[in-house]
Amino acid sequence: MKATPEHEDNILQGISLIVGAVFLLALTDALVKYLSASMSLWQLYVIASTLSLPILLGLLIGHSGARPNVKSPRWVAIRSLLLLLMWIAYYTALPLIPLSVAAVAIYTTPLFIAVLAAFGAGEYLSRLAWLGIFCGFLGVVVVLRPGDDTFTPATLLPMLAAIFYALAMLVTRHHCQTEHPFILTLGLNLAFLTAGSVFSVLVAINSTASLAERAPFLFTGWQPLDATTLAIIGAYALLLITVNTGVARAYQIAPSALIGTFDYAYLIFASLWGYLLFSEVPDAMTWLGMGMILMSGLMVLRQRHT
Repeated sequence: MKATPEHEDNILQGISLIVGAVFLLALTDALVKYLSASMSLWQLYVIASTLSLPILLGLLIGHSGARPNVKSPRWVAIRSLLLLLMWIAYYTALPLIPLSVAAVAIYTTPLFIAVLAAFGAGEYLSRLAWLGIFCGFLGVVVVLRPGDDTFTPATLLPMLAAIFYALAMLVTRHHCQTEHPFILTLGLNLAFLTAGSVFSVLVAINSTASLAERAPFLFTGWQPLDATTLAIIGAYALLLITVNTGVARAYQIAPSALIGTFDYAYLIFASLWGYLLFSEVPDAMTWLGMGMILMSGLMVLRQRHT
């Protein structure tokens, strides 16, 4: 990967964009957790993408006045595939574990971003930053408690999602920096629509009652939806456009490790939405692990000022 960005960084704007985006992202994920009780992931993808695509195309044409221009179709496609895999892994976990625990598990993402940026993209990390990364992983272990009675394999899915997300953000930084953020969001929505359509057909053909009972969010067929549910899906689609555009732009205009650090704000926002919407109160170990992860983020950030 190329280590030198092609355009001058805008640190303040990148930080503002990522904090605003993760606030809305936490709400978006809470909506998915809510919708998982009444529909399948694939039905959600198809409906939300069908609503999003005309809006995105209109925004692109209105912004450029012409047909959208994709500078690197291959890298846009790779980025979209990585993010699709990330969302599938994360959304699969949401019906099974508390939102705050899922948030902590996926927020190994900034740690993976920092490590991959150092080894794959040549971004410098100080000893303090490496210590922070180690502290962050310890925080995740504290929350997930492998070997404890409260541990469930579903908590590993957000960590898998974190690896896909870290790779996608590095691709954004080093190979999609000159793409318009709406192009990147459009690519992701096309991936959602394709995956949702293909898996909807597969589930309709091959799904069994036992699979649907074990993992209804993945193996249930399409369900009739009321007006309230459709309105929530519409809100989800609009939020996803805003979030994905903001995240893409943030990683385009500021260093990956720095933006990844401010990504940690998601932990706070996810706990907030989990409490407000599902009455989920993180236990003491979750708060301890969350604090360790936040501290690790500050340690990674500090290296940029030393």
